[in-house]
Amino acid sequence: MRTSRPKSLGVFLISMALAVVFGCTPKRPVLIPGSWTSSAPASKTEPAKVPEQKPQPAAPSAPIKEKELTQAQEPPASVPKTPAPKEPSPQYLASVQLVQEGDRALARGDPDSALGFYEQAVQVDGYNGLAFLGLAKVWLQKNVPKRSLEFAKKAEILLTDNPKGLKETYLLQSFLYEMLNQPETARTYKNKAQRLP
Repeated sequence: MRTSRPKSLGVFLISMALAVVFGCTPKRPVLIPGSWTSSAPASKTEPAKVPEQKPQPAAPSAPIKEKELTQAQEPPASVPKTPAPKEPSPQYLASVQLVQEGDRALARGDPDSALGFYEQAVQVDGYNGLAFLGLAKVWLQKNVPKRSLEFAKKAEILLTDNPKGLKETYLLQSFLYEMLNQPETARTYKNKAQRLP
């Protein structure tokens, strides 16, 4: 009758092989209790003895050079604290100039001329929130509050980094919501404006 290799012996041999590979062999073998053969009782058979193995010394690492040690301890070379500010693009500068012209026309009471300047400013730089704020003011002067509110909402999104422009936008939106008979929303925007410097 042929006996099969015991499962626990296989586990033991695998663990020993792994221990040899990783350099952490035990000084004497550890036996795992259990049945050694599938047909014979555990008391009649003895496990095979595995010869004792000495632990293998680890491979010596390369010595650290003094230069490498000092380089690791030194702080990195001069690191810039903040990046240099970007120069505004020509499109942005042209758009700002058009917004200023629109503001002057609006102050003179000429919303039609102001509308042309603000529309040109948006065409030159579609991210200029002040141009959208100007358009909102023009449409308010032309007594079209819904259209004014659309432009004010666009200005609000684009002016998050401009507290002064954002405050003006919030106040305009508060006024527009009052005109549109939405007093609660008007109060919300008025409160937002009061929280800004």
